[in-house]
Amino acid sequence: MTAKNTADHWDRDRAEAYDRRVREAIPGYDALHVLSCQIVAEATGGTGRALVVGAGTGAECIALAQSCPHLSVVGVDPSAEMLAHAEAKVKSHGLTARVRLYPTKVADLPSFEAFDAATLLLVLHFLSDTLGGEKGAKLTLLEEISAHLSPGAPLVMADLFGSWADPWQQQLRSWWRHLQLAAGIPEREVEKGFRHIDRDIFPLQEGRLSELLTAAGFGPPAPFFRALCFGGWVARKL
Repeated sequence: MTAKNTADHWDRDRAEAYDRRVREAIPGYDALHVLSCQIVAEATGGTGRALVVGAGTGAECIALAQSCPHLSVVGVDPSAEMLAHAEAKVKSHGLTARVRLYPTKVADLPSFEAFDAATLLLVLHFLSDTLGGEKGAKLTLLEEISAHLSPGAPLVMADLFGSWADPWQQQLRSWWRHLQLAAGIPEREVEKGFRHIDRDIFPLQEGRLSELLTAAGFGPPAPFFRALCFGGWVARKL
């Protein structure tokens, strides 16, 4: 096996492991995607164009395209490795005519045609927020998405949310830990995941999410999903 083939094989294995692990680690992962697809389908009538921000390994793009046979889907993600795996999955499902994937940022997309809906699932909590002074990365991304949406278009989002200083949030975190262990994730991996969350993840409280959406040109967020520490909301472009 050549060095290139070895790298390709490793990348594929890592992407496939991600697909499996994310379903084990995040409560209600599949239900979240089903609900998101139905929201987009209802809002668009199953036609038009949808933007998937953080397309990853392609599961969300494929689910949207399958739920809405007349919908065109554009997925963006800065990870070329993930999108290479997504491209193969899209091809295997026979969806290359309706699903386009770009290893880029939302800001770099051409703006000649607005999207009729967008999804932002499990992405925003990776970005920092600034409560005062300079604009944070969360608001920047929301503004970039807003700039590519038609008025009235829904943004379907989901994230880890709340404050770990809240005793109830600590209880939810404990249940989440046990859920992962019950799914067969090794304890060392679960603890490693929580260290990553404490170090690199920036969950919002719902009030702050509403402020950011307002600043980015959206209406107030309406909740549609709850699973332990995770929530899902829909907001419309004004």
